[in-house]
Amino acid sequence: MESSEALRETILTMSREVDFLRTETTHANLLLNALDTVLCVEGDADPFTNVFSALLPIFDFTSAIVLVEKNATADNNKSDLECVAASDKPVIGTHWQLTRLFSKALSGRIISTVDRKGIREWPHSIADRFSSAQPALIFPLAVREHRGLVILLRNDNAPGFDRNHVTLARKFSLLASHAFAARQASLNEAESHRLKDLTEKLKTSQEALRYRANHDELTGLPNRFYIQELISKMIDNKQPGERLALAFVDLDEFKRVNDLYGHVAGDALLREVAQCLQSEIRASDVAGRISGDEFVIALDPVEDYADTSAIIDRLQHCLQQPLEFNGTKLLPSASIGIAVYPSHGSDYETLRRHADIAMYRAKLTAKGSSSFFTRDLGREADERLMLEKSLHDAIASRGFYCALQKKVDILSGEVTGFEILARWVDSEGRIRSPGEFLPLANELGLLDDITMCVLDDLIKRLPELDSSFGPRTEYSLNISPAQTTNVPFMTELTRKLQDQNSQRFFLELTEEALSAMDILEREVLPMLRSANIRLSIDDFGTGYSSLSKLAALTVDELKVDMSLITAIHDRPRNQIILRAIESLGSALEISIVAEGIESAAENDFLLRNSAISIGQGFLFHKPQLLDEMLGTAVA
Repeated sequence: MESSEALRETILTMSREVDFLRTETTHANLLLNALDTVLCVEGDADPFTNVFSALLPIFDFTSAIVLVEKNATADNNKSDLECVAASDKPVIGTHWQLTRLFSKALSGRIISTVDRKGIREWPHSIADRFSSAQPALIFPLAVREHRGLVILLRNDNAPGFDRNHVTLARKFSLLASHAFAARQASLNEAESHRLKDLTEKLKTSQEALRYRANHDELTGLPNRFYIQELISKMIDNKQPGERLALAFVDLDEFKRVNDLYGHVAGDALLREVAQCLQSEIRASDVAGRISGDEFVIALDPVEDYADTSAIIDRLQHCLQQPLEFNGTKLLPSASIGIAVYPSHGSDYETLRRHADIAMYRAKLTAKGSSSFFTRDLGREADERLMLEKSLHDAIASRGFYCALQKKVDILSGEVTGFEILARWVDSEGRIRSPGEFLPLANELGLLDDITMCVLDDLIKRLPELDSSFGPRTEYSLNISPAQTTNVPFMTELTRKLQDQNSQRFFLELTEEALSAMDILEREVLPMLRSANIRLSIDDFGTGYSSLSKLAALTVDELKVDMSLITAIHDRPRNQIILRAIESLGSALEISIVAEGIESAAENDFLLRNSAISIGQGFLFHKPQLLDEMLGTAVA
């Protein structure tokens, strides 16, 4: 599972790319408008009047001047440049010295003055109209077969022209020079074709940029920015009494598809989902992809909830169709949440958030199902947000502590070790059980921090525990599937355990963690074996382990899930499964631990009918915080 930091970086990168594409699209529109003013002037009319008007919103200038290069003669000692157009009429016809600054512009350079240093040598006749401190932007422009340049000025106290303006000036200079050449040559056919081709390419580029800025590259659907814009417009056009439904679609187990079959398979699945959405929605509806495996659909119009449900049912049926990929059959499904305008929100963001909440409820109820938003769900979402904040605060204040549950010899009751469990002591001193916070903490990517808090608490108290239970006492630490394949986390965990005689520690993995064997075998297992850290498979009998995976892992312990132990004396099928697990453990030289022993009848059955000697459960010991176990008051 990608870290939240990597996800934020990915989102920021995508946002910067979209901003760049939107900027390029804006540039294309502005340049096309300015170019049209050059091409649309008829006869001998001054083409610059409209050009200045078109350039004003692009560059935000106060004065514009067009200078054209003139050749001096022996009889005429005029200056080298002449003003042929200007936004200030008195400037037209003035003559200018060909300074080094202007020579650079005539040769093709774009010049933006800096540090309050504008044009210093104004013609004497207009020197009182302008200041040398005015910011200036100068760019070349070919006019009537002569080299020329355009000067754009701002007021003394205005900010200077930036790189964005320089980029726009470079583009406009090229296009306008071609346009003037075509006009001056009486629209010479070859030049006209060239100009037309240039314009068409610009329009094509504009359309491509607009599409790229607004659509997801993988699926071709509107992206998160564009779909929000489209749905917002649909909402704005609603009349009183009209409804719109927003559906939030989230693929189930998408990460597992990427982990097991690779990102190529994941991409193929996303494209298939996009095609399914487009094929099932109506012409008036719109669908978009807003993140990795999340989509939104606006159903417009809808009459009632039954009308909306019928469309959603068709979508889910389509989304559940098998997908063949490189000989493998993928069985996708999606959970869908729906919010209805205006009952559940009057704007896009509110509807999307409420549909997301409803989708989450659908996923918890049954993956592949759908759910409508309700006010009760809204209250639950508010409580979830409060819990999220409390979790972050608890991590910051080190509010997670180690609790221990004994592993015992089921015949004598002698302690053989402990399982390390997490407990949250909140700001009011209440002890919160794992069921209250671990699922959300896992979803938020907070398990690493919680695990380290709990382990640090244990390590701090190990001398006291050793004094009470002996220095050879073993400890088992639960590790989630995501943590198992998180190499930096496992590296830090291994380092901590090595500092505390790592042979005393088991890492308890679930069977689900075995699905990512490549990473385990290549990077994690060698590190654990080198540190002499032992492995235990927790909740064994409920997952999908294979003998080959157990052999590859060189597992030291199997913990039989409590669902197989509960009332085992009355459940013949569970007895058969337990004997099979015992045989497996004996063949592979793996010790067996029975979890969840809560009654004397269960324990007696195991003593009489199995070779299992180690057990764990409420019959022997309920988990205790270290302070309680060691006989001190909670701080």
